[in-house]
Amino acid sequence: MYSRNKQQGFTLIELVVIIVILGVLAVTAAPKFINVNADANIAILESVGGTLLSGANLVYGKSIIQGVQTEVSTNIKFDDSTDINIKYGYPTANRATGIANAVELGDDWAYGDTFGGGAFFLTRSSLAGFSGITNNNIPITRTNCFLTYIAPVAEGLLPTVTYNTDDC
Repeated sequence: MYSRNKQQGFTLIELVVIIVILGVLAVTAAPKFINVNADANIAILESVGGTLLSGANLVYGKSIIQGVQTEVSTNIKFDDSTDINIKYGYPTANRATGIANAVELGDDWAYGDTFGGGAFFLTRSSLAGFSGITNNNIPITRTNCFLTYIAPVAEGLLPTVTYNTDDC
């Protein structure tokens, strides 16, 4: 006859060790998943920054066709109804007549001229202290999660987009 002298299963010590190992893994993996929202906000800003630069390049091509790419400040007719203020062929940072017209930003972004009109500020939050900010109700609500478009300051230079992702 066959008799069972050994018990089957896990001891209490083995279970505690497994729970501790799972806890350590959870603690090391949790920050990676918690930070997904910030990564998404940064990705949104970077994609819009790419859109701004692409739009600026289209405007530059149009300014070459019209022969005004070396002008310090002038307007070009981008389509039948849109005038865009340019500086050295690229859209200015003016939100009313510059880069915002080139990419047709709508009411779902808060934007305005900052630094005395030398840069274009773009976020999805409503911030105090920036002139000309348009309110909206889009999910990025962090106060230090924005990008800035800066038009070229001299002929032959390119526009730049800088990102502030301190609080995304």
